[in-house]
Amino acid sequence: MPDVLSWRKRFPILANKTYLINNSLGAMPDSVPAALAEYTNLWATEGVVAWDTWLPEVARVASILEDIAHAPRGSMTMCQNVTNAVAELLSCLEYEPPQNRIVLCAGEFPTIEYLVHGQRALGAEVVRVGGDPLTFPAEELVEAIDQRTLLVVVSHVLFRTAELVDVRPIIERAHAFGALVLLDVYQSMGAVPFDVTELGVDFMVGGSVKWLCGGPGAGYVYVRPDLVDRLEPRMVGWFSHARPFGFEPPPVDLAPGIARFTGGTPNIPAYYQAREGYRIIREVGVDAIRAKSLHQTTLLIEGALERGFMVRTPLDPARRGNHVTVDLPAADRVKDELIRRGFVVDHRPGAGIRIAPHFFNTDDECVAVLEEMRAIVQGGLPQE
Repeated sequence: MPDVLSWRKRFPILANKTYLINNSLGAMPDSVPAALAEYTNLWATEGVVAWDTWLPEVARVASILEDIAHAPRGSMTMCQNVTNAVAELLSCLEYEPPQNRIVLCAGEFPTIEYLVHGQRALGAEVVRVGGDPLTFPAEELVEAIDQRTLLVVVSHVLFRTAELVDVRPIIERAHAFGALVLLDVYQSMGAVPFDVTELGVDFMVGGSVKWLCGGPGAGYVYVRPDLVDRLEPRMVGWFSHARPFGFEPPPVDLAPGIARFTGGTPNIPAYYQAREGYRIIREVGVDAIRAKSLHQTTLLIEGALERGFMVRTPLDPARRGNHVTVDLPAADRVKDELIRRGFVVDHRPGAGIRIAPHFFNTDDECVAVLEEMRAIVQGGLPQE
């Protein structure tokens, strides 16, 4: 297993906390303040001329993500968040029967479910497969895809349980019926190796808050290069125009390629901040990150089971992402007590406590959080 602990010193929070929730908010790299100062110094010294530097930075930042996802140059662009990215993609679709169905599972992140649900008012028929958000209904999802399906939305890794979904059969089935596939990689980008080109996925969305250690406000969208120029989003902004600084009246003349999905004014400071995490992930390498995670998630699962806790995450390493969900009575209160004691984790209702070490965490930290959980259970929780 590659030794990646040398990167630990780059993450200040680790000096005073046992930080084990990188699937929710990745630890901040120490270079973020300087990156934000680079942005603010340009604003302070160049004023409006700073846009000459800021705008090319959007593509440069996206290119780091293209390297991580093995996407072709110019196939990804930045946006503010997954909500905006998915809304833009959905705005390209026409829900004309008989091919007007969107198929997804009950365990998708709420943003996805809310947006898809809203498409019903525009003529979409929504097929929501499964009822238990803790169990991915793989066979049922594949069977639900047929000639009526226009779009399939699926997460690469489920946010509650860290189940890693084998998306290949889903993509193959969808394409066989002429349907498109939108892959949410928020919980896998920077954590699980994949090649978006080799997968053949049509759309990919995600954000920087989690394993990419990029903080909030920096989402991204990928569109398959041979598909992008055939798409005409209705949710557009002035940077979606081929000549944004021409300030032309409608109709919009869509920019060629992925630029048509840029939307409104870019969230420049968030991209400067996110860039720092992206650079580290690219340099460390997702293969090395995954190797470390498989070791530590196994350590966590075995330790949790030995201590009598329920594990909601798949035991098979090939079927899990990079966090472990552990459930026990009063899990939400145990989480609060862990944080009070300096162990930063989180809790998801109906699932349990999520523990998410990254490449910079130690094995001792993984053992320590489980020991602290046992101590809290045995010692009793403080009175509410």
